[in-house]
Amino acid sequence: MPCADVVVVGSGGAGLLAAAVAADAGLSVTVLERTALLGGTTAVSGGMLWVPGNAPMAAAGIADSPDDALRYLDLVTEGTVPRARLEHYVDAAPQMVQWLLEHTPVRLFPIDRPDYHSEWPGARNVGRCLDNEPFPTADRPGLLGRIRRGPQFPPLTYHERHLARFDGPDRELLERRRSEGVLTVGAALVAGLVAACDDRGVRFVTEARATALLRADGRVTGVRTADGREFPAANVVLAGGGFEWNAVLRTAFLGDIPVLPASPPGNEGDCLTMALAAGAAVERMSQAWWVPALAGVPEQYDGAPLTRHLVGERCLPGSIMVDRHGRRFVNEAVNYHDITRVLFNFDADHHRPDHLPVWLVFDETFRTRYQVGTASPREPAPDWFTSAPTPAALAAAIGVDPDELTRTIERFSAHARAGSDPDFHRGETAHDRYYGDPRHDGNPCLGELAAPPFHAVPVVPGALGTKGGPVTGPAGEVLGTDGTAVPGLFACGNVSATVMGPGYPGSGGTLGPALTAAYCLGTALARRPRG
Repeated sequence: MPCADVVVVGSGGAGLLAAAVAADAGLSVTVLERTALLGGTTAVSGGMLWVPGNAPMAAAGIADSPDDALRYLDLVTEGTVPRARLEHYVDAAPQMVQWLLEHTPVRLFPIDRPDYHSEWPGARNVGRCLDNEPFPTADRPGLLGRIRRGPQFPPLTYHERHLARFDGPDRELLERRRSEGVLTVGAALVAGLVAACDDRGVRFVTEARATALLRADGRVTGVRTADGREFPAANVVLAGGGFEWNAVLRTAFLGDIPVLPASPPGNEGDCLTMALAAGAAVERMSQAWWVPALAGVPEQYDGAPLTRHLVGERCLPGSIMVDRHGRRFVNEAVNYHDITRVLFNFDADHHRPDHLPVWLVFDETFRTRYQVGTASPREPAPDWFTSAPTPAALAAAIGVDPDELTRTIERFSAHARAGSDPDFHRGETAHDRYYGDPRHDGNPCLGELAAPPFHAVPVVPGALGTKGGPVTGPAGEVLGTDGTAVPGLFACGNVSATVMGPGYPGSGGTLGPALTAAYCLGTALARRPRG
């Protein structure tokens, strides 16, 4: 087989952008995808990018500055990421967005999604989060059938979906988009990037699971797949996602508390194991893009359990989260990443998790007003709800102290009627209120729990993807344990250690850095001498 200039392992957003940028410079590029469909985790995600100082933001008249972005990121990363690396991201991320807009059919627009710590210095309430315009596929025969799609996203932009969350979407619009093959959110981003790759002659090979690196004379020279095929290359880019679906790696690095993966089941750490075999240094291995996940919902995707993470349900009036003591323990409306970190707290006195098991608790008014996971408010409660006529009876059913849960609900309800949460300050920030109910009088995140029956659903730690992996340099080069580059080997996306450290800056805080790293990597490959 001829030697390609670049072989990219993985077809998520990062791998696709690295391929497109390299091919734009005239390099021959092959993308290997282990499944039959393109897009990876990106395709089933919200597809948003968190990018400070981006061009669509500026065009909309929304002010931002590198100083404010860095001030905010210093706090988000908890002082664990070198300032130079943060400065590189703040400088390069807007360039990545500009390249997308100028060189691909991807179209982005800013939405009023606040940063996840909207009250912190340097934060913004609008503009840093970019949504994808709907992507029409009709003029590109065959493209629609090549793209992975997630079952949780109808063909609406994230912004449209948010606006329609109470009254429901325009059914005619949905039907028209489905019939015309229009993609949205992460699938739209993937389709635009695949189209850009197609236009540049990138070769795609699906159902090609890369499992080993080829090496000669101290450098990486290609990839071998599980079925024995070899793909020689001058440069190999690892972009095959994290390891959240690999039970062995998950236990080894994420710890003993079970974590439900909320991503496509192909993310088994193939690229991580190849990088480790090549001598890569790693970091952030115990960290992930955490989400609180609904447990017990009977759904399947690609032959594996589908995990839905809990977002709006925690922020709406009339619900609370309680722990094994029957008590609230956190502001339920805080961002999904940080609330999940609290679930791992340890009780040293009793030598067990401090909070787990955890439950989302709500009353019948909430159930008949809001969607909970897949449960529609217009249908009877599903059998994966635990229901009871009183808080005490519900407590007995889920195994918490009846008196404690009763007191918790009474205290929260009394404060909710007054429009405040003195215990955890729920609904006091722009971020909290984003998922609240603006139709609700007073605090949009607070409402009493009073109408029987009362309901509970279990909440467990989940992961959108893992954060740890090979350490990379500014050009995406994989670094060995001695700090020098592994010749011929590069990485981007969730396979590599994230620039965001232990934190999560805002919606799109996974994809923004992933695509920025891919853009820098592709640009660097284009500048390297060939041969």
